[in-house]
Amino acid sequence: MLFIFIPLVVVIIDQLSKIYIKNNFYLYQSFDVIEPYLKFTYIENRGIAFGIDTSSYHLFITILTIVVILFFIYYFVLQIMYDSIEKIPLGFILGGAIGNAIDRILVLFPKSGYIGVIDFIDIGYNGFRWYVFNVADLSISCGAILYALILFKSQNNERNSKYRIKP
Repeated sequence: MLFIFIPLVVVIIDQLSKIYIKNNFYLYQSFDVIEPYLKFTYIENRGIAFGIDTSSYHLFITILTIVVILFFIYYFVLQIMYDSIEKIPLGFILGGAIGNAIDRILVLFPKSGYIGVIDFIDIGYNGFRWYVFNVADLSISCGAILYALILFKSQNNERNSKYRIKP
């Protein structure tokens, strides 16, 4: 059940947070949460990661996103069948991908009022600010790091088992 719970919770939290920001902030409005480290700054990102502008390729990026999500769903189902621990980080990645895909799809419908993926988490210190991101981005990043750690640990375990002296 955990395999459905993680992506579902990520999508719900991501979408609710974006709805809250869109309904309570003006575009580019900023609010200090923990000054100077954390702000909520409402932007709508027309690009992909790290501010890379792909607005002229929006339909292509949206279709590509959907294809990647379908691949992740397939891979996710395989991990569920084998009861692998990898399903946990994959759940975070899948939930984040779906959360951002919802925004990308809404951009295709002008009456939705969306002009890009809603980002609002703005972190930094002492004049340095990171790119503004959202809950879905955070979920994808945490899932990818956790997935890499699981793969690294499993490779280390395999390597160590080759060199053990057997009784």
